[in-house]
Amino acid sequence: MILAACGAIGQLLEERTTWGGRLSAPLLAMGTAMLLSATGVIPCACPAYDMVFSTILPLAAALTLLETDVWQAFGDAGATLKAFAFGALGTVLGTFISFKIIGRFLGADGWKIASCLCASYVGGSINYAATAQTLGLTSGSMLAAGMAADNLCMALYFGCIMSIPDDSVADVQKDGTDASSGLQKDGPASPTVESIAVSLAVAAAACSAGDALAGFLPSAFEGSGLALMAVVASICNALAGKFCGATRGGNIPLFAGAQNMGQSLMLLFFAVVGASTGVKQAMAGGWPLISFITVLVSVHLATILLLGKLAKIPMRSILVASNANIGGPGTAAAMANSRSWPGLVRPALLVGTLGYTIGTAIGVLLGVHALQPMLKTFPLII
Repeated sequence: MILAACGAIGQLLEERTTWGGRLSAPLLAMGTAMLLSATGVIPCACPAYDMVFSTILPLAAALTLLETDVWQAFGDAGATLKAFAFGALGTVLGTFISFKIIGRFLGADGWKIASCLCASYVGGSINYAATAQTLGLTSGSMLAAGMAADNLCMALYFGCIMSIPDDSVADVQKDGTDASSGLQKDGPASPTVESIAVSLAVAAAACSAGDALAGFLPSAFEGSGLALMAVVASICNALAGKFCGATRGGNIPLFAGAQNMGQSLMLLFFAVVGASTGVKQAMAGGWPLISFITVLVSVHLATILLLGKLAKIPMRSILVASNANIGGPGTAAAMANSRSWPGLVRPALLVGTLGYTIGTAIGVLLGVHALQPMLKTFPLII
């Protein structure tokens, strides 16, 4: 109930206040929940949060995809993938630079923690635990503090990139014409009880199908359920458009209102992100961990913005790709949805899933072949 209230407060403030409109509903929902968690009103971990991540988030993404132009998503995928590669490079550089500066303050296992954080910021938080297990870092206060600091800094970073304005040319101009073709586009169809019921049923079926298909894949593709769900939802979108009719703007009346439902559920997800940051636990790790992550993500952001601009990648694709690097496919899709970039939801899910696949390997290789040898070159300060 409290998390839903955080989402509702964020949406109301965005729509009814000038400053709220500048901050955005997701950022306000996340900040409100973070404040309540830090003051002890709500816990920073509970089974309800896990349900939001495992059930509500995929359902929200599926709903958004049902009412999104499939062909626009294919056009945006290449730019997002390129930006994602730049972001992964920025994370590796950031880890190396940050460890060179702060590594001596992290202790004897500091290189392992740094490797875990590198893997996490190449392709999402799921890589943190996988890298820790691979390197034999399975217990201890440093591991727990690292996870808490990871969650806190990730939430703050999301707030940072959510506030960066998009300088891309809008897909549809204010008069309703397509910016590239000049053709008048139809507005979205009005939602009905039928369209909402059908949308929920198809979205739930797409999520179940994605999870079922992921079960047949090898362990190297762990976490691919979201990407497979996106494929299934895209097929449903294409079939509905062909056999049930679609407007000139690509809107499908059968799924009218699906995107609004998806955006509403995404607010609940952002509230959970804020609630689960664990500010007190992160502070237990001290300033070295927070400083290490701050330098790492700063280099990551500078790299992806610089290389993205040089490659003439739209800002929205850069920001979504960066989110996929730091948080994974779910948070990237949530950001694309909340900032009204539905065409980037599919690319976000695809590149984010790629990050799940490569993040652990990159973190382990960097740690073993670069960070561990580097640790021997300077004295530890504990």
